[in-house]
Amino acid sequence: MIQPYNDRWPAAQSIQAAVQQVIAKESLSNERKVAYVKVVVVLISSILDVVVFFSPQQTIGADSVPPTVALISVSAFIIYAGFLIALCQPSAWRWLPKLQIAIPLFDGLLLAFFITNIARVLGESHPQIITNVAAFCCLLAVSGGIRIRRQASAITTILALANFTYGIFLFRLNLAVGVFALFTILGTGLMGMLISGIVHRQGKNEAGRLLMQQFLPTNVVEAAFESPTALVTAPMAFDVTIMMTDLRGFTNYAEKLEPATVFEFLNQFQGLLSTIVKQHDGWVTTFMGDGMLAVFGAPKVLDNHADKAVQAAQAILSEVKHLSPLPIGIGLHSGSIVAGCLGTEGHLEFSVIGDTVNVASRLESLTKEVDSSLLISKATQQRLKSVSLKYLGELPIRGRDEHIEVFVLPADE
Repeated sequence: MIQPYNDRWPAAQSIQAAVQQVIAKESLSNERKVAYVKVVVVLISSILDVVVFFSPQQTIGADSVPPTVALISVSAFIIYAGFLIALCQPSAWRWLPKLQIAIPLFDGLLLAFFITNIARVLGESHPQIITNVAAFCCLLAVSGGIRIRRQASAITTILALANFTYGIFLFRLNLAVGVFALFTILGTGLMGMLISGIVHRQGKNEAGRLLMQQFLPTNVVEAAFESPTALVTAPMAFDVTIMMTDLRGFTNYAEKLEPATVFEFLNQFQGLLSTIVKQHDGWVTTFMGDGMLAVFGAPKVLDNHADKAVQAAQAILSEVKHLSPLPIGIGLHSGSIVAGCLGTEGHLEFSVIGDTVNVASRLESLTKEVDSSLLISKATQQRLKSVSLKYLGELPIRGRDEHIEVFVLPADE
């Protein structure tokens, strides 16, 4: 029975969810790498601040140092370590949006505490420390670029500008020098926004790679991304098993239905077939209305492609009867093919070419004449390692002078 129209898009929904998940995981990966760096830097800073606290005279030439400096550093290390632990959890990408708000806000707050304490300890005696403050503000401004969102870069830039403005007030910095430094920080933030756009495009590229894998085999997609010219110019030869399927009586069946209903039926039917083919390491090259052309053994090489094809055919025969009111015919034939891109620069299609494809198609047509759902050639039978077949005899096929030896499943008499 055909499902309601609004409930029949699981593939589209899963692709959309997968695309969003790819972008989220790319952002999470970037956030996690920066978190590792922060933990190491803050750990080193904590150690140095503790040393300064216990030995102020030997380290900075002061009689004493307020304990707040060391306390803030140690507390910051603990909090950053907590962020890192949260980011390393398997389900961290689910709460990533909240972390990407909390982390920069904490960065800004920590920088404000740092500026306050450094001004109290070293402000008057070491005014050059403002260069360190400016450097930290630049780092905060550019850090938003790793979050694949321009809004994140805008937030970190605003926090960095606010912190340095606060530093200008505390250190009584010359206004002209302070404004110049603010423009430098702003430029750094804008650079972070540019980086954010680049990282976002990288995430979209990964999402595009995932989407392409819904149409092409994984290794073909990888070749397209890594060496597209080689994919176009270098067709590859494989030994494969070709599966050709077709629904009997579909034309008469479809003419009694509305086009939308026919489309819904084919969407479910071909979706079932492609799922089964994929489960058995095959690849659907073409949907031809109610027909399908699938390949086992290319472009992913399989030593047992004949067994995989027969097992997939058995699964199709078992499952299709629950979905389709029409019987299905399947032809299997093994042999050599060439796989590669066909067409011009305006339109390319990755396909398989060879007489093996033609014979599989003829075998599928023969299923109507011999009243058998599945016909398997001798070439496929000779490659089988785990499936036994019943010999049907030699049958003529259209377009050939020689007959072909054909086999069927033992129960398909």
